[in-house]
Amino acid sequence: MATRKVMLTRLEDGTVEARSQSGARMILGHMEGVFDPGEVAQIALAGCAILSSRRETAGDEVRAEVSGEYNEESNRFDSFSETLFIRGEEEPGKLEQAVQDAIRKNCTIARTYEHGAKVQVNVEIEKK
Repeated sequence: MATRKVMLTRLEDGTVEARSQSGARMILGHMEGVFDPGEVAQIALAGCAILSSRRETAGDEVRAEVSGEYNEESNRFDSFSETLFIRGEEEPGKLEQAVQDAIRKNCTIARTYEHGAKVQVNVEIEKK
């Protein structure tokens, strides 16, 4: 089983900088102009769907929208709904099925959300 790691650091302004092992960088926060963690969860879901179906939609225009039913009482999302908009030449019914199959097979994020991945939080205290 492979382990994938992302490193995060809280910055002085209260935002969080995330860096991947490949050098990608993203700023998260609860302020104007940056994505909050819930939005990142939505981005991951829709982005994964688009990337997972890239073979089936090659040469087509593809965009997505994703919404989440946020439960304030339990402070979590109860469900997500995503829609892919594809503009292309393929027969709609055939393309829709191919895209659905590709997402079901290849989208790590959707599969992770659907199967309720376990989360373990560890805290290590380091002296200054």
